Amino acid sequence: MSEVNPKIEIAKRVAKELKDGYMVNLGIGLPTLVADYLEADVIFQSENGMLGLGSTPQEGKEDKDITNAGGRPVTIVDGGMYFDSSYSFALIRGGHVDATVLGALQVDENANLANWMIPDKMIPAWVERWTW
Repeated sequence: MSEVNPKIEIAKRVAKELKDGYMVNLGIGLPTLVADYLEADVIFQSENGMLGLGSTPQEGKEDKDITNAGGRPVTIVDGGMYFDSSYSFALIRGGHVDATVLGALQVDENANLANWMIPDKMIPAWVERWTW
């Protein structure tokens, strides 16, 4: 019997919440896994300037120039596009995104999120940054 990966189970559960036609922003870390378990026809947006973000590429098929906001390799769907980060954040601030999937370092029993980091320390998503 294989061991259950909690990150994958969370990503699968989040993917079930997304509805056809949504534009969805994926944050760094665990949220990037959601694209791998998609059940709806949605368009993923990444803060580093992509619309039409796809799933994780097959091993050996990575393109170092196509990464999500966390620096991990992804694919881009047919019709997808690249743009600068100011346009990317304009999509978010302009109300064009239907849902955002964010990660959290810590969540307490009241569902309060820790929203701080230690100065001069790397955030966890960058610790796992893809290297070439």
